[in-house]
Amino acid sequence: MILSVSKIWRKRLDKRELILKAALILFNTYGFESTPTARITKEAGVATGTLFNYFKSKEELINVLYLTCKESLTRHLSLGLEQETTFRSKLKKIYINYIGWSLDHTDEFLFFQQFCNASCIGETTRKEGLSKFNNIIELIAEGIEQEIIKNVNLDYMSNLLMSILNANTYYFIDNPSLAANDAFLETSFSFLWDSIKK
Repeated sequence: MILSVSKIWRKRLDKRELILKAALILFNTYGFESTPTARITKEAGVATGTLFNYFKSKEELINVLYLTCKESLTRHLSLGLEQETTFRSKLKKIYINYIGWSLDHTDEFLFFQQFCNASCIGETTRKEGLSKFNNIIELIAEGIEQEIIKNVNLDYMSNLLMSILNANTYYFIDNPSLAANDAFLETSFSFLWDSIKK
C-alpha cells in the first residue's frame, strides 16, 4: 500500500516539491508507464491540472526528478571531502557519504536503480546528470594516472566501482544498524578498495 504524502510534508513543501515527491513514490512502486499524471496529483494532494503548471509532460517530470535526485546525491558525496588528504581516504569518504545518502534517501536510491537506463530518461538529462560527478571521475582518473589504482579504461573503472558500491548499499539498506559500525564499514570498503588498488 502506498503511503500518501503526509500532512506535514504538505505544509512544508510547495506544490512542485509535493508533485516530485509523489512522483518518486509512485514511479518506484508502479513504474513510469503505469503511473498516470492524475494519480500523481492525487497522491500529492493538489488539483488535477496543477502538475502541468510546473511540468510540460510526465516525461519532463521524470527527467526533472532524475536531476533533482542527482543534485541531492552529489551535494552529499562532497561532504567533508576537502579534509581528506590521501586518495584512499577520499574514496572512502565518498563511499561512506554514498551509503549515508542512500540510507537517508532510500526512495531516491531505488529510483536511480530502476530508471538509470530507462528510455524515459532523455540523453540530455543523462549527460547533465553524469556531469555532476565530474569531480569524482577526475579523482578516479587521478588515481589511475598516479598508479594508485589499476590502469584500466576509466569508464570500466567507474562502472566497476558503482557495481560494488551499489551491492554494498543494498546490504546496508537491509541492515541499517551496520552503517554505525566503523569496523564493518572499513571491512565493506576494503572489498571495493582491494578490487581496484594497484
